[in-house]
Amino acid sequence: MSATKKITKNMIVDAALEIFRAEGFDAVTSRRVALRLGCSTQPIYFEYKNMDELKDDIVKKVVSQLNEIFSSVSNEGKEDPNEFVYRSYGLAFLKFAQTDPFVFRQIYIVDGKIGRQVDDFWMPKGIDILENKYGYKKETAIAINKMASCSLMGMAVFTSSGYKKTSEEEILKSLEILFASVCAVYGPPPKLMKIEKFRNHFEKLMASFKK
Repeated sequence: MSATKKITKNMIVDAALEIFRAEGFDAVTSRRVALRLGCSTQPIYFEYKNMDELKDDIVKKVVSQLNEIFSSVSNEGKEDPNEFVYRSYGLAFLKFAQTDPFVFRQIYIVDGKIGRQVDDFWMPKGIDILENKYGYKKETAIAINKMASCSLMGMAVFTSSGYKKTSEEEILKSLEILFASVCAVYGPPPKLMKIEKFRNHFEKLMASFKK
């Protein structure tokens, strides 16, 4: 039994993730993972009851990657931290599609079930931002996030396809247009409108679409 424990759970997940990144979920089998680790399948089934449990941990790793990207682009901790945090949420999703296109397509295009699993972790973050940082009511926050997610998905698919390289400046401009569209339907974010800097930015943004 001690020999089995030389292969740790993290090693198993990392090996499975490497296979997934290269070939997709269908290629993640106990034999393939064991081959990559240079062991039998015994250590895998010592840590996991079945391969579905291991694949759940792969999904969690993907969500962790999304959260890391979000943290790197987020305005949190800077001046007016709430101001553009939902934009950072959208930017993180698009950067994920841009920097890891194969994984993105595997999750959201090849196997939608995996995409729904990722969204079970990721979507509540967007709703929380809209409700607690932007001041929308819960029902409105859910509706906005659903509307925004549909647009973000279209942009992300376009980005991940490699059809056209999109700069961060172009992505941010697209996110501003999306934000303006959301505000036109649901109204501006109540909490942020109390911040003069944001209010001035918002008024200029909306005025630019009336020209």
